[in-house]
Amino acid sequence: MSSDPPPFEIPAVDEYAYRLIKLDNGIQALLISDPEADKAAAACDVRVGSMSDPTEFPGLAHFTEHMLFYSSKKYPEEDAYSKFISDHGGKTNAYTSNESTQYHFDCAYDALPESLDRFAQFFICPLISEDGVAREANAVDSEHGKNLNSDAWKKLQLWRSTANSTHPISRFSTGNIDTLINEPESKGLSPHQAVKTFYDQHYSASLMRLAVLGRHSLDELEELVRSNFAEVVDRGLKPAKFSEEAVTEEETGILIKVVPERDGHSIELQWDTVSEQQHSDAAPSHYLSHLLGHEGEGSAFAYLKKRGWATGLVAGEASTSFSSRSFFMVRIDLTEAGHERVAEVVNVVFHYLELIKAPGGIAEEIYHEMRALSRLKFDYRDKLDPYNYVSSLAHAMHVYDINTLLLSMYNVPSRFDPDLIRSVVDDLTPKKARVMWTSKSLNEDCTEREKWYGTEYSLQKLPKKWIELWSTSAGNASSGKNGNATSLATLLQSEIHLPKANEFVPSDFSLVETSAPRPSIIRTTPSSRLWFRPESSFKTPKAVLYVHLQMPDCAYTSPTAAVLTQLYSKVVNDALSELTYPADLAGLHYGLRATSQGIMISASGYHHRLPHLVRAVLQKTFAKQVPADRFAVIQEKLKKDYANMKFEQPYQMALYELSVAAEAKRWHVADYEAVLPTLTSEMLTAFLPRLLSSCHVEAYSAGNLPQSAAEELVDSIEKDLKELCASRAPTRSQAHETRVVKLRPGNPVLLPRIGPNPANDNSAVVVSYQIGLDSPRVNALTELVAHIGKRPAFHQLRTVEQLGYLTFFTSYWTHSVRNLLFIIQSSAKSAAYLESRVENFLPLLRKNLSELTQEELANQIEELAKVKLERPKRLREVASRDWREIDDGVERFDRQKEEVAELKKLTHEELMEFFDMNILDVTSRRKVAVHVQSEKMEEEEGVGVAENKEEKEKSGRIEDSTALPVEVVTAEAVFKWKRRQELYPSLS
Repeated sequence: MSSDPPPFEIPAVDEYAYRLIKLDNGIQALLISDPEADKAAAACDVRVGSMSDPTEFPGLAHFTEHMLFYSSKKYPEEDAYSKFISDHGGKTNAYTSNESTQYHFDCAYDALPESLDRFAQFFICPLISEDGVAREANAVDSEHGKNLNSDAWKKLQLWRSTANSTHPISRFSTGNIDTLINEPESKGLSPHQAVKTFYDQHYSASLMRLAVLGRHSLDELEELVRSNFAEVVDRGLKPAKFSEEAVTEEETGILIKVVPERDGHSIELQWDTVSEQQHSDAAPSHYLSHLLGHEGEGSAFAYLKKRGWATGLVAGEASTSFSSRSFFMVRIDLTEAGHERVAEVVNVVFHYLELIKAPGGIAEEIYHEMRALSRLKFDYRDKLDPYNYVSSLAHAMHVYDINTLLLSMYNVPSRFDPDLIRSVVDDLTPKKARVMWTSKSLNEDCTEREKWYGTEYSLQKLPKKWIELWSTSAGNASSGKNGNATSLATLLQSEIHLPKANEFVPSDFSLVETSAPRPSIIRTTPSSRLWFRPESSFKTPKAVLYVHLQMPDCAYTSPTAAVLTQLYSKVVNDALSELTYPADLAGLHYGLRATSQGIMISASGYHHRLPHLVRAVLQKTFAKQVPADRFAVIQEKLKKDYANMKFEQPYQMALYELSVAAEAKRWHVADYEAVLPTLTSEMLTAFLPRLLSSCHVEAYSAGNLPQSAAEELVDSIEKDLKELCASRAPTRSQAHETRVVKLRPGNPVLLPRIGPNPANDNSAVVVSYQIGLDSPRVNALTELVAHIGKRPAFHQLRTVEQLGYLTFFTSYWTHSVRNLLFIIQSSAKSAAYLESRVENFLPLLRKNLSELTQEELANQIEELAKVKLERPKRLREVASRDWREIDDGVERFDRQKEEVAELKKLTHEELMEFFDMNILDVTSRRKVAVHVQSEKMEEEEGVGVAENKEEKEKSGRIEDSTALPVEVVTAEAVFKWKRRQELYPSLS
């Protein structure tokens, strides 16, 4: 390998070799060589985005992005590029932002030369056909339809639509069938010609930044890039420059009230300020987000949380920023009490800004700690997935100075600039704020509708009394308890202050020198079991810890028990937030959640302080404290979480309904919603001694943690359980088991559901074919069919038939049972029609499989084997794989090798026999379909839903296209149905 010095500073643990080159046509390319790479990847970032859309074609940049995937002069077969990448174990994608359009892919390491050849044709001579334009406009329209019920998309577009109307940021960037086809054609404009013209006018080598990562040497990578991209035309273009006046004085000092789709209240403030991109060496917005977004002791959020006014606060650079201007934002998720006192909530933010302006608020010691934390993340970063890494690099090459490329990507500033930071703080005034207040309770005020998403909103200048309150440096804030006012000076001294020094910053970076190929049990008692796996191959001082507190006698015995366990996990998380936020900043991350067996605690990061973090989490868990005021806030938030499930995408709802039906013991969110309002803090307090009275600890340690430290941790857990919780070991008969419903061959099941969100016009179908219990052979065959079939399925159902933007064919697990799965979501077709098209596609898929030559099948097997044998790139991947084997009770730690061995034994005849028996043959396959039907969508054909909900979800047996009786199972009948079914044995 060439020993080129890297063109920028790299982390000490970075073993890549880098080279920066510039082609004769102006393309700048960053080459990354990794001799151990299992996957190669490339990304090309073109510096033109939606802000360059012509006014008569909103969404044209995004539409052009879609069209480049179709075909090229060199490879005229439609979908040839995507098919080749898929066949070689890879994936493709693209995105369009304000100022860039990026295309990226990954593939098997040895497929990079041919993949790059096909990829380069996007930028040399794509074929943009009239037929393709007409078809792909439907996909863009479906993509937009998917977003119509997303609060994030709705609020983003509302922010745009209320910005300076003469600035391109105010435009509609996604596009739909009207903006791309119907309206232009009505004016005599050609959409086909518009795409070609946009490409010719904006796609220039001078605007392209390329990143390529592979196993090849730097010299070989350079030759590949130069030979493949030399023909890209240089039109001599420079990046477009846009006015800094995205918002003028008229668009600031405003209050936008919004009616959201989901339940909940929030308030968001945005200010126009200097470009963070242009000042990345000083990172002024990052400095402010470090302080305003802090959640530890003395923070603005801690103050709001203590008063029961907020459940979350985020601060930093907003996604609406572009190259010449940044928008700094603070978003607060409000409780009911906070919603009622929204002006006082925002006043706390302005109080904190006054603290930053005061002496000591813009200080070198704060800068140095912020920089040290970013530097820590930079120096010991995990090895990155090539696909995501090249994508980030290609974009960053447009944005940052190449000499500090990686440092800038990790927010590591190189200089402290107090004057610049102060100038940004000075921009964050009440009169310059754009405030977006979101709540369904504001519906009476919101009489306007945003053009593109139909969002209900109102717009007015900020109330004078709010501005006066926020502008008074000696303003008042309520104590929130007795209604007495507290002066700002007293408030700052007593409750709000700048962050203290971070106690979780590690100082021990020593490395263990041993690795094990699999975890082993190093400690077993009646109450615990500890798995241990030393791992030094990643050469980072990090570890992963899992502690599963298994309480099978109580945690999931009923919906009430399940909700109480969920509530307690949230109570503990709530109590930990001020402690664990500094830990998170220092690279120590934890999670605590309720499971069907009890409470799962996970932690990862620098080994030096990791056991300390886990002990702190466990101390709160075993404390059994339930503050009544916090319980009320948490119960309110959980109620909204349950209610908001109905606003998930229809395909997500279908997957959820499938999981409820497939798992023998799985409660439904509707049961949780019914139980939650009946519970009290006293009931939770009474429940906890029973919950913790019988507990088994399943623990796992991987990485750089010494064995003695892992053993000491589990010893202390077991001791605390006995002393603080009077816990005893569960008996063997109490062991939790997860069982899966075994569908009957030749007995198709239909789960018809009505979309719970009347405003969502999309319908979805999930069609699942149950294969069988986990085994190397079953898994090999299942994954091979999915690997070969995913691209033909996408091409036929999405590209050719244009059924919907969301179209997938994949394999998946229900615990230890394998399945093959189709997912389609559509705003134009009924769920029944979508299922019929899946069935119609199966003979075509069989034809594709049957026509494979021995060489083609061998190639497919080889590519899938490469995917399965890819080495984990970071410690958390190793731990996740191990833990799945432990948690499922299977403990097949050599799974990948075993399944590849089975793959290589398979014959063409065995593949066809497997497909016929499990997928095509209606008398032997085990099929279940879930229909989530939009209330607004009319019936098209096939199995349907009729005029009212009772008829729509009526149980019974109907005929499907195969003339076999279909068992219809309604939401109300699913638990009764499960009790009548045979179950797969548990493998644990």
